[in-house]
Amino acid sequence: MNTVKLKIGVLALGLLSMGMMSCKETKKNTDQNAANAQAQGVASEQEATGVALIINDYMKLKDALVGDNQELAAKAGETLAGTLSTMEANTLADSKEAELQAIIDAAKESANQIAKSAITQQREHFEGLSDNLVSLVAIAGTPMPLYQQFCPMYKDDKGGMWVSTEKAVLNPYFGSQMLKCGFVQKELN
Repeated sequence: MNTVKLKIGVLALGLLSMGMMSCKETKKNTDQNAANAQAQGVASEQEATGVALIINDYMKLKDALVGDNQELAAKAGETLAGTLSTMEANTLADSKEAELQAIIDAAKESANQIAKSAITQQREHFEGLSDNLVSLVAIAGTPMPLYQQFCPMYKDDKGGMWVSTEKAVLNPYFGSQMLKCGFVQKELN
């Protein structure tokens, strides 16, 4: 009888030990999963902050073109190029990193060209920059509502697209000549 009690006691102690080890392992896995989620959250937050800065600089450039202000547009282009230089493509999944880096590089080139061009050429480079912004937002997302707008008369009626934070159309391609020419094509999310 004593050996049976001893065996039951040893068995119970063994099961209790295994249960405690299992709980520790579960807590360890839970802690690791929480740390991974936090790291991903930080990367997403950095990415959202970077995208927000790019959008903010883009909007300053757009507004300068709407106001027919070549000098202000040049400064905004220079600022945007600097912001794009600090954007890290490696905050995204590896499968999108190269694509995002190509978009950032092309946008930076457009912004640099805007910084050193006359207003007519600034507007031409702005068109490519707008395409790049739409592509960037498609991959990285946007922390704010954006509206893709379109002027059907730009470039001899071929049309041109840009992005705005507001639904109201203010045309950066024609500025004061045709300030409200255009329409909202879609909302970007």
